[in-house]
Amino acid sequence: MGFKKYKWYKVADTVEGLRLTAGDICEVEVDGKKVCIGKSGEEWYGFAASCPHAGAPMAEAYIDGVCRVVCPVHQLKFNLKTGRDANGDGYKLKMYPVEVRADGVFVGLEEGGLFKFF
Repeated sequence: MGFKKYKWYKVADTVEGLRLTAGDICEVEVDGKKVCIGKSGEEWYGFAASCPHAGAPMAEAYIDGVCRVVCPVHQLKFNLKTGRDANGDGYKLKMYPVEVRADGVFVGLEEGGLFKFF
């Protein structure tokens, strides 16, 4: 089994520069792709900007107290560690790694061509 390789993109100079909503989420652009960033506890998570169920804007979602992001339209809940829906409907939210470093906040996009090994 191979390891995933990521190309890292700086999205903010500091965490304060992320401009989080009341739901603890912000939307950034990473290499032409919209990605949401959210915080649960002390951990940062990156995830798709659209809900996999009906395409709702996840920047309007909120993060609950148990490490889940809640879709603003149908209230589907996605585990921020795995992307899997907590409702048991089989949906999976695309996740992206986020790193907070001394020189800024970075989001990783997976590198690779047509063939990716998981």
